[in-house]
Amino acid sequence: MKKLLTITLIFTLMLTTFAFAEGEKDMEKGYTREFGTISEVAGEEKSSQILVESENAENESMNKLYLYTNGVSVIDLKTGEFVKDHKFEKGEKIEYFYKNNTPMMMSYPGKMTPGFIAINVEDAKYSIDVDYFDKEGRGISNRLKINVNDKTPIENMMGETVEESKGVADMDLLVLYTVATRSLPPITNPDKIVVLSTAELELKDYKVEDKDAYYMRKYYEAEGAKVEWNEEDNTTTITLGEKSVKIKNGEGVLVVGEEEMKMDGFTVEKDVSLIGKKDVEKINEYLMEK
Repeated sequence: MKKLLTITLIFTLMLTTFAFAEGEKDMEKGYTREFGTISEVAGEEKSSQILVESENAENESMNKLYLYTNGVSVIDLKTGEFVKDHKFEKGEKIEYFYKNNTPMMMSYPGKMTPGFIAINVEDAKYSIDVDYFDKEGRGISNRLKINVNDKTPIENMMGETVEESKGVADMDLLVLYTVATRSLPPITNPDKIVVLSTAELELKDYKVEDKDAYYMRKYYEAEGAKVEWNEEDNTTTITLGEKSVKIKNGEGVLVVGEEEMKMDGFTVEKDVSLIGKKDVEKINEYLMEK
């Protein structure tokens, strides 16, 4: 009897551990939302770094945080449109989102690159959420549930229309809405949905304006990969499933297995990694067998 009880307890513990691990893995797909006020603007070009103070941050370490803004998408909550070359100002209130597995420099204040920044928060016409939404339209962070029909405006990051028939399930979405229920989570019929990830990504959606280069982190995170920067040796590791590649940032060298190769057009500008098309093809050939 004792042996049977022991086996049952072990089996239950294994199932619990597995479920917890799966839950942790799923939560990496989600986005954290924070509100804050800009207390400092640094950087000579396009205010590339801002110090944001948040009173109600989910994590105490996030109460003060430097955000790198170069290459980050900015959306105006007054118009519901993306803004190019926004000049941030001291005292400005913002709302920002970052993927849960986004790396952060462990200084104080910490430093990180968010996925999206929303402006005109106080005079907003729209509310916003950025998250991974499942087949039922529920955001994995449990902040919002969406109802989508053939009249819902859906577009990609380039502003091109996406057919509703292609579906928006199991994807990273930016959702703009004006009315929602008071339920938990709130339920809404979105005013607009922006698809951030699709089954087959278009590399052109991640192109840097006026440059023959692409935003590396944005592209690979949209592909479902984990992108991690190691401050000690200044390397970046891109992991997808069981496979990973490493980039020696200072040397511009790509490491695939035991093979090292010089990259063509890889640069780091204002702490944002830019990558050339040929290097993307090399990485995808290994990680995705494309």
